[in-house]
Amino acid sequence: MCGHVGNRGAYIVLEGIDGAGTTTHSRLLAKNLERLGYCTCLFEEPSKGDVGTVIRKILSQGPFDQRLLSLLFAADRLMLRNSIEECLNRGCIAISDRSWVSSLAYQSYDGFPGSASPEWVYVVNRYAMRPDILIFLDVDPVIAYCRLGKRRGGRELPERLQALRGLARRYEYVLELVKGIIPLVVRVKGSINGRERPVEAVSRDILTAVLAALR
Repeated sequence: MCGHVGNRGAYIVLEGIDGAGTTTHSRLLAKNLERLGYCTCLFEEPSKGDVGTVIRKILSQGPFDQRLLSLLFAADRLMLRNSIEECLNRGCIAISDRSWVSSLAYQSYDGFPGSASPEWVYVVNRYAMRPDILIFLDVDPVIAYCRLGKRRGGRELPERLQALRGLARRYEYVLELVKGIIPLVVRVKGSINGRERPVEAVSRDILTAVLAALR
């Protein structure tokens, strides 16, 4: 079954602050679509390629100049572009855990060293693939912070929560910026009134939104 109307597939990206569940839900979306007969390809940022490996190493070492990080991410996306286009040309659905939208939020956040303007980040990423659908996982920063702490054995620093709150506000600004660029932006609640929603419920909402867009 083709992923989109016509011969070309659809490019879907999942976005959100760290701990929002983009990795979990990109995998679940691919699995659920495949069960329905869709052909899917799964991508992630940073990639597992040479540039992505450099980015992962840098991110593991702590604060880094966001302008240089923007350039590295843009290069990594160019490396991924051919693979995404090949997937779409086969009529499959390309699903990505993050995209250049993440750079607009993260690399322009003034709480990080060497932050850049969103306009500059956008220009640097002008050759990156533009998604057909953006799914934004809206999760309370406190919940995201607790999730990250569990992954790292409770070693999450208190200032990380402040950064997550700042990034959540930054995403609100970025989502307004991309409305005229990305055909469909869908907000899916990962938490309600400070309470975490079940993974199954969030996954179901994502699948429903995607299927409605593909029809």
